[in-house]
Amino acid sequence: MALTVRLPPKTERALNGLARRRRQTRSDVVREAIEQYAASDVSESNRSRAIDAWADVIGIVDLSQRPKAETTGERFTEIVRQKARARRPR
Repeated sequence: MALTVRLPPKTERALNGLARRRRQTRSDVVREAIEQYAASDVSESNRSRAIDAWADVIGIVDLSQRPKAETTGERFTEIVRQKARARRPR
């Protein structure tokens, strides 16, 4: 099937350059771009919610071994203090 598409000059130059670098016709470059776009669009529509993309990762990290009384902020403060003490000239 033949299709006519009007492109702005900048896009046309980009298409011409890409076709030249790949040693393909402009039609081949456009055809490949449409195929890639369609494939990514299908994969995006399969993910109805953001959580679905992370479903296989959620819950695999167990942080229960960390002391409950120690927060990240307190631990960070202690690390900074230790490094500051180590840098002090004696």
